[in-house]
Amino acid sequence: MLDRAADALAAWNRGDAEGIAALVAEDVIWRDVALGMPLHGRAALQAAAQAYMTAFPDLHIEVTSSTLDGARLVQEWTVTGTQRGELMGMAPTGRWTESYGAVITTFDDDAVMIEGALYWNPLAMLQQLGLAPMPEPAPA
Repeated sequence: MLDRAADALAAWNRGDAEGIAALVAEDVIWRDVALGMPLHGRAALQAAAQAYMTAFPDLHIEVTSSTLDGARLVQEWTVTGTQRGELMGMAPTGRWTESYGAVITTFDDDAVMIEGALYWNPLAMLQQLGLAPMPEPAPA
């Protein structure tokens, strides 16, 4: 399972959405808090991955911790990238962003990813890109 996760990370870092799709079950269920609803199926996950890769062609993910418990893998990560392509209908900003989050992946008996949940703060990314207002500082 750790090898599969390492292969998925390598695919993300080389911009290979097809490579990511090859590592998941045909009927995978994937949740990304930024998307609002679960993705169902390999093609949907591949399309979402490609959208992120197009928006951030220099996207880079670094896993900062991993915990494997049976068929579930929890990984914390840091992702960086420069928005050079359209992101969910928003024009490129040319700005760099850094986000933190975690993914929980469930594997079947053949170490194929069957479900995933991606937790991160999309608002912080939009603020860094200048696409959402920054919060006002707290009064002293």
